[in-house]
Formats: sequence, C-alpha cells, structure tokens
Amino acid sequence: MKNMIIDTLENASRYYMLHPSMEQAFDFLENVTAEDFPEGKTELIGEHLFGNGMVRDTKGFEDSIWESHEKYLDIHYLAEGEEKIFFAAEEDMKEVTPYDAEKDISVFEGSGHEVFVPEGGFVIFFPGEIHKALVHGEKPNKVKKMVIKLGGSKAFSEKKSRHRRLFF
Repeated sequence: MKNMIIDTLENASRYYMLHPSMEQAFDFLENVTAEDFPEGKTELIGEHLFGNGMVRDTKGFEDSIWESHEKYLDIHYLAEGEEKIFFAAEEDMKEVTPYDAEKDISVFEGSGHEVFVPEGGFVIFFPGEIHKALVHGEKPNKVKKMVIKLGGSKAFSEKKSRHRRLFF
C-alpha cells in the first residue's frame, strides 16, 4: 500500500508539515459547511491550490472508476453524507486508460481495499495513489463533497517520479 491518510478535521494540524500549503487547504475546509456549500471550483492559490465542490449521489462499486493523478495531492472531504472510498496498490491494478496530462488522470481496473468516510471525515491521496470514490454503502445517498487539489513540485508531473513524495 501507499501513504493514504484518513482522519477528521479536528486532527488536521497533524498534517500541515506534508506541504507548505496544507494549512491553508485545511483552513478552507474548516469553513466548508453543508448549509453554505460552495459548488464548483474555488481557487485558493490559482492552479496550485483549489477545491472542487460537488453535490452528488453515491454510486455502486461497478459504476465508479479506479483513478490516480500525478500533478496533485487530493484531499477528499465530506461536508454532508457518507461514502466508501477504495484504494489499491499499483501492482494489483491494470492501467486501462493511459495518463492524460490535460485531465491529470489515469484509469485502472482491479481490486483494492475500502475505507468508510463519515460526514466530517477526509482522505488524503498522494500523487500516484490509485483510488475509487463516491461508492455507497447499503444504499445510495447524497453527499456534499469538497475535493481539494494541491499542486507540488514538477516531479508530480514526471511519470518516472510518480511515487516520489516531493512537496517542497
């Protein structure tokens, strides 16, 4: 497995040292509420740090895709609702859509492990970590979810550096 992190905002300060803009990302998330939820893109530091707010119905396992990104660290935060997120080791997956640099995504198939993300919880995926999100538990539910995209060094965008943990 990789270095995926799952936690709640009350412990966010533990992760500030992972990236120079991590504190700013969590400061933004602390002000995201279900009542005043910002849908769409919110730029915090241009393309270096931004959020994508979405109101979505969770899906069945087969209706969600396995994906990874190379340019950005992702923070998946649930302002409302709950979901299952799956993660997988690269050796357990087969790439079915090669990396698209414009969309910053590779698509995979295979199997992995699940974590349950409650309302108020977050998951951090580092560049290159394969994940599948918005999967429902026993039944579909509506979620208000903010995905923070936090850019790093140019090493994120180099295929050979895909699993390097260079944030400064």
